[in-house]
Amino acid sequence: MHCVIIFGTSNWVPSDYLIYLVLIMGGLLTAGVAMSVFLFYEDHYWGDENFRNKLRFHTSHRNLSKQDTQKI
Repeated sequence: MHCVIIFGTSNWVPSDYLIYLVLIMGGLLTAGVAMSVFLFYEDHYWGDENFRNKLRFHTSHRNLSKQDTQKI
């Protein structure tokens, strides 16, 4: 009962300006994260052929298929 006296009985309704501001800030944050991920992927994967080859042909897995056939 004491809280009702302090806060009143009506619900707080945010203004349209605040709702639009929160939506725009959320959209900009989401776009910023998406651009950051995309640019990291583009720079460190597509832009670096040596890095791609190193991932594709890792030394521990390089001759794995040939070793399996020789053991059999």
